[in-house]
Amino acid sequence: MRFLLAICLMLFIPFDPVIYANTDESKLVFDTQIVAIFSTQLVLNYGKPWSSPSFRSVRGSGFFFKDDNNYPDHRGLILTNAHVTAMASKIEVSNGKEKRRYRVELLGECHWADFAVLKMRSDELEVYEQRNGIIAPLELGNSDRLRVGDRVSGWGYPFGGERISKSEEGNINRIELGTYEHLKKKWLLIQTSLQMNSGNSGGPIIKDKKVVGIAFQGISASDRINYFIPINLVKMLLPLLHDQDLIPSWQFKTQTISPQLRRYFGLSPQDGGLLLSHVITEGGPYQFGLRPNDILLSMDGHAIDNYGEVFFDPLGQRIEFEEIFNRKKVGDPLSVKVMRNGKLLEIRGKVTPGVSELIPKTYSKPNFIIYGGIGFIELTQDSIRGLANSGINAWPLQLMYGEAFPERPHQKIVIVVEIFPEYGLVDTEPYLAKRVETLEGEKILNIQDFVKKIQWLRQSGKKSVLLGLSDQLRLPLDLNRASEIDEKIKLNYGILHTITPGGFS
Repeated sequence: MRFLLAICLMLFIPFDPVIYANTDESKLVFDTQIVAIFSTQLVLNYGKPWSSPSFRSVRGSGFFFKDDNNYPDHRGLILTNAHVTAMASKIEVSNGKEKRRYRVELLGECHWADFAVLKMRSDELEVYEQRNGIIAPLELGNSDRLRVGDRVSGWGYPFGGERISKSEEGNINRIELGTYEHLKKKWLLIQTSLQMNSGNSGGPIIKDKKVVGIAFQGISASDRINYFIPINLVKMLLPLLHDQDLIPSWQFKTQTISPQLRRYFGLSPQDGGLLLSHVITEGGPYQFGLRPNDILLSMDGHAIDNYGEVFFDPLGQRIEFEEIFNRKKVGDPLSVKVMRNGKLLEIRGKVTPGVSELIPKTYSKPNFIIYGGIGFIELTQDSIRGLANSGINAWPLQLMYGEAFPERPHQKIVIVVEIFPEYGLVDTEPYLAKRVETLEGEKILNIQDFVKKIQWLRQSGKKSVLLGLSDQLRLPLDLNRASEIDEKIKLNYGILHTITPGGFS
């Protein structure tokens, strides 16, 4: 999440929304401009990632669009959700009018904001247009002009049939910041009363014949509370699709200022602002110049009230101040006014890079190593679920670290998830899901740091080392016999890789 705040959210599900109404094909060609997407996704065992993966079939929706700025002279471009294409080994599309499926290639995914860009291969596009006519890409509109009460329609290919389906027009109910379930990031999202069903993910939300958003998630225990990604967010991030390090990831905590805090800091009842209660040393906000106990008063000239909101002209409403920052990229100018130790300060500079979460949600091969008969992984949101599926209770780790900040850049949690019989320990359960805190007394930063320390100690002539685990537990590693033990493990259990193939991410 770009800003990690102490907010309790309802259960969201990545959304594959919508529709139960007939299309009027005499007026619209949406049935060829909008496509059903069929994705074969790799399913990894994030709890024990050296295990062989499985596959699953995912269905979503997408639509043809044009982008001369980022993809000049490209035809056959398709927008959809990243959770439809994530970890896909094969992606095909069809328009529902015909049974033929067309191969497409993935040009890029933005997991941050849950969208992906596909391209139909030129030979496939030629056949598609021979059978369906020349494709007129849908025009992208301006989602900043949307207001609560506006009417929009949703299109796509939900389950329950093969043909394109259109929702009845629904109202826009809310425009606010919220969590994108796919990667747990906080962005502007728009709530509608459209009826959305599984299979609609990636389908366009239309107003005045222009795309104003992309359907992507809803609330599982509700009726007609669904959300779409504002198209302006997609347009803003498209130029960063192949340089996503430019998407800033500041992490800090704020809290509202109670009357007691107001008196402590010498504020008058009329003063607004939020207390900056936590800043990661060396993190993005710290490098920019912010410090713990700063009182945030304004950002880029927008006064921040006691609830952390500003009046934002493009949206014509009050909204959380993070939206101003969310429209920046690394290197953009930024001005923040704070009160520090009773003095008013204005900090001017450029947006700095942030640091990654302590326990991220990722869509890549997990970081792991089997060494000396012990399996280690870097903890992620997915691995916690994967361990639960393997019968290992890792939920205490979620409680302990789920809302925690890294103490240093690049810090991750390394845990023990498997102690193989070849290690020679009878009772392994007390050691599973325990954090590796130290190696020979030295603190562990992440799994890459862990491996480098082992290699250095081995080259230095060490024959065995001691791991310091959470709960004051200790485990020795036999460096002399590690290779022999691990070869036996590969042979005995059919394991192909004892370390993340391709290197750590």
